[in-house]
Amino acid sequence: MSVFFITFNAMSIRYFIALIASVFILTSTSAQEKKKTAGSGKSYASLISASMQRRLPGMRGSEPIITYTFVLKWKSSQVPETFFWRGNNAWMNCKVMAYKTKNNDQNEAISLDKVKRGTYIQLTAMPGGKFPMPEEIQNTKGQDIFFKTSTSGWRYIPVTNIVKKKDLAMP
Repeated sequence: MSVFFITFNAMSIRYFIALIASVFILTSTSAQEKKKTAGSGKSYASLISASMQRRLPGMRGSEPIITYTFVLKWKSSQVPETFFWRGNNAWMNCKVMAYKTKNNDQNEAISLDKVKRGTYIQLTAMPGGKFPMPEEIQNTKGQDIFFKTSTSGWRYIPVTNIVKKKDLAMP
């Protein structure tokens, strides 16, 4: 009788462990947060123009430098915190400048807290940044401008048409 009791207890412990393991697996998979994705940013800003220009270095064998420039009209009352450009195999921080529509005025760098509704801003993608790409953005494809405000998550503006400017040859 004692052998039956020991076997029964060993089987009960196995079933109990299996039950606990299955409950743990089910609760951990259902408790995981769903993957977030960046939302549309069309209500925050509109893309006015997008261009790219290659600078060909004077030294043979050197790689050309590609500069991406975008002009946006900011439509939101919320102030942007940061801008990034995601192109083909690229994730770059953007420098922000106030965009002047008159030919005589020079564009000048402004801080993001000065951007208000109706402000035209020029973004220039800066290669060589060491900013990690957030999870929300890793799932996206295509060429997009990403930004974030203090109250929103990541937003994007799709860039469908980039005007290629004439190449510059450096001395």
